[in-house]
Amino acid sequence: MKAWEKHIEAFCSMISSEQKMVYQPIINLLIERGYTPMKKQTKGYILSFSNLSHNRVIARFGVREGGADAFFGLRFSSCTNYSDKFAKVIRDRILSSNNRLAKCGECGFCKGDKFVYTYTFPDGEMKATCGAFVLEMPDVTTNDIDEIKGLIDQQHAYFMEFAV
Repeated sequence: MKAWEKHIEAFCSMISSEQKMVYQPIINLLIERGYTPMKKQTKGYILSFSNLSHNRVIARFGVREGGADAFFGLRFSSCTNYSDKFAKVIRDRILSSNNRLAKCGECGFCKGDKFVYTYTFPDGEMKATCGAFVLEMPDVTTNDIDEIKGLIDQQHAYFMEFAV
């Protein structure tokens, strides 16, 4: 058994059967696309999925210290079509960052086009936040799996377009 397989097995042993029904199909897709988990050196148990072709993290799964419910985070900054649930996550990120909006200087992280998470508020104002990071998705259910898989495929295609 490979080390990354042991990491997935350990993660799955920490979560409920209901959470496994949600996370296992997503993990399987990530593995099919060439992403492998690396255990993050932090409190709790966190797996970051990246692909050696581009070395970018696309998803993160984990259980925080204390054994609370599992969490899932996704990077989908190159995607433009997603449900209100995902838009709300972007809005919450923008609001929590105290208007520290994406400045998109020359950090070089994005490669190719500069992709940011954007949200249009009810008054028509559009704000953006850095797209280089995974956003934690609250309350992920089996109903979200197909959309998540689609977002992974879109983000993966973008990453592969600029892979070194």
